[in-house]
Amino acid sequence: MDDRIEEIVNAVYDLCGIDVSGYEDTFLAHSLEKRFSVAKTDDIADYIRHLAGNPDEAAILLRSLTVTHTEFFRNPLTFAHLEQWILPSLMEAKSDHSELRVWSAGCSTGQEAYSIAILAENINSQRQRPVRYRIVATDISQEALLEASRGEYREAAIQKIRVGDLKEHFLKSGETYAVCDRLKQHISFSSYDLLDNRSSCPQESIFGGFDLVVCSNLLFYYQRSHQERILKKLVDSMDENGYLITGEAERLIVRRRGGLCQVAPPSPIYKISRGAR
Repeated sequence: MDDRIEEIVNAVYDLCGIDVSGYEDTFLAHSLEKRFSVAKTDDIADYIRHLAGNPDEAAILLRSLTVTHTEFFRNPLTFAHLEQWILPSLMEAKSDHSELRVWSAGCSTGQEAYSIAILAENINSQRQRPVRYRIVATDISQEALLEASRGEYREAAIQKIRVGDLKEHFLKSGETYAVCDRLKQHISFSSYDLLDNRSSCPQESIFGGFDLVVCSNLLFYYQRSHQERILKKLVDSMDENGYLITGEAERLIVRRRGGLCQVAPPSPIYKISRGAR
């Protein structure tokens, strides 16, 4: 880690009690450059003094390190696989007394979790025996989680949603589209740090056993050692027949870790390799 970056990392920890050392150096440097520009300084000591004297600046810096970009049905091919065979097969295998369990890790403002819920609702509408399902959606950003819980989106955010799904699962009010309560009741949004060593999975699901774990476009913001820690946590939380979905640009990270096989190339959809556990 660059000495200048390390000084800021240490200062953030001393001032805020939050360890940001796990982020990839280039990402950290880019975020810091923006804050230096706002503070009109490129001197480390000056910026640290600025941080110490301005709690708002510390909060803004931390927010800039929280990746919150997401979209409904962000990767169309991956969601096509989910709709056409992954979710139907998982739901078909459930008994009357069990439920489909999904973890949306790094859920940001909720679009990913709601996209999965839409597919599950559509599949259930075609079944004689609807399957219970629960989506545990977690993120480290309280602001993103608050927006996700509200489930209200502007028109620009819903462009990838099919017209029929929009009519069925959203309520339009002015320029805002609100997710209906029928979807919301299946999703819990909560704060969770994927690098927290004190727990192996979110509090809402102490024993893991997820049928589907989705963690897209988050791994590449972290250093290699932290990528491996996060992936281990995700894999350990999966049911032995479960699926893991990452971002398209993260295939190399998953391949390097080993123990997972890609089941629908080129989509980044994986299952635990036989004998890997």
